[in-house]
Amino acid sequence: MSEGVYEIPDGFEEDEPDAMKNTDIDGKLYANVRAFKPSPRHGVVASAHVQWWKRPSGVAAVCLGLLCVLLLAGIIVLSVYYRVIDNHNSTQIYQLQTSYNNLTKERGQLQTSYNTLTKERDQLQTSYNTLTKEREQLQTSYNTLTKERDQLQTSYNTLSKERDQLQTSYNTLTKERDQLQTSYNTLIKERDQLQTSYNTLTKERDQLQTSYNTLSKERDQLQTSYNTLTKERDQLQTSYNTLTKERDQLQTSYNTLTKERDQLQTSYNTLTKERDQLQTSYNTLTKEREQLQTSYNTLTKERDQLQTSYNTLTKERDQLHSDRVFLSGRLSNLKQTCPERWQKVESSWYFLSTETKTWKESREDCLERGADLVIINSDKEQEFLFNINKGVWIGLTDSVTEGTWRWVDRTPLTTRRYWSPNQPDNGGGKPEYGEEDCVQIHEEQSPRTSWNDLSCDSKLNWVCEKVL
Repeated sequence: MSEGVYEIPDGFEEDEPDAMKNTDIDGKLYANVRAFKPSPRHGVVASAHVQWWKRPSGVAAVCLGLLCVLLLAGIIVLSVYYRVIDNHNSTQIYQLQTSYNNLTKERGQLQTSYNTLTKERDQLQTSYNTLTKEREQLQTSYNTLTKERDQLQTSYNTLSKERDQLQTSYNTLTKERDQLQTSYNTLIKERDQLQTSYNTLTKERDQLQTSYNTLSKERDQLQTSYNTLTKERDQLQTSYNTLTKERDQLQTSYNTLTKERDQLQTSYNTLTKERDQLQTSYNTLTKEREQLQTSYNTLTKERDQLQTSYNTLTKERDQLHSDRVFLSGRLSNLKQTCPERWQKVESSWYFLSTETKTWKESREDCLERGADLVIINSDKEQEFLFNINKGVWIGLTDSVTEGTWRWVDRTPLTTRRYWSPNQPDNGGGKPEYGEEDCVQIHEEQSPRTSWNDLSCDSKLNWVCEKVL
């Protein structure tokens, strides 16, 4: 690029802007800038670079200027556009706010309407369900009525046929009725004639009726016949013949009954005499029966007293026998030393069985050995028997009187002694245990609480005692 220095005689016009100026030199265009314009008034010579626009900084400056212009124009356009849009949006916002408020009100109204419709829907659903059930019931009733209608139709057809038949029968009966009316008139005349005859026979019947009432009870039949005779000719004719026969029969019956009455009178007199004789015999027998009843009652009382005395004496005999055997055993014990399988403790000998028996069998075994079932008189004796470590019978029972416990020597139990808890309970009211009238020592308890009442038919070991 060439560079020249030149003088601008006149400079730029005052009215020219500060923008860039172009100058044509030797057929080439040169650009000048006002910043470099010399002022002739000041006598300054300005220098300019030729083709400065070809420099990158110049291009950049031009582009930057154009870009600024474009940006400024864009900003102005956008400012105008957004101002218009803002005015338009303000109007739309106001309208939208109004619409929103209206929609809010409408939403509230619609919500109310929705709730109302929901309730109505529920009511309609309930009504629908009710109507559905009623429809089903009506359908069932309709089906039933349809069947009944068919049955009634069938019955109607049948009745129509029967009606036609009855109509035919009615016509036939009408004709027969006319014929019967004619016959009836004829029978009326005949009835009048028979009535005359009947009146004559009625007088005779009344006479016979008096006798008949004395001997029998057929007056009601004749009265019935009389009522029947007043209705129709055939009945009157039949009654007339019947009355004639009855009159003859009544006459015969009257004669027969008269004879029977005489015979019955004779029999009655005979029976009266026999009755008087039997009454006398009956009175005699009644007195004898009362005497025998009194004697029987007296003998019954005496028999019961004797039976009671016999039972008492039997028990006393058995007890005396037991006492005799017991005393004999004690006497022999005093004379003997302790036998085999017996154990001496203080002043008594004790025998422990090796087998099991009922309470009664156990006592009999002890009596045969000259002893009896053990009687417990002390704590030491109770502990000795408990330490045997077996369930054993002892000589205590309430078999004579329920609830009154006595030892085998008939002495009563005066204290609770060594009973287990809740004992005696007589089976606790359970039928399978039966009556529990005998006592055992229970090995699973403690020495001081080991007595238990048990059914006398149970089988246990036992302990015999001989008191020296």
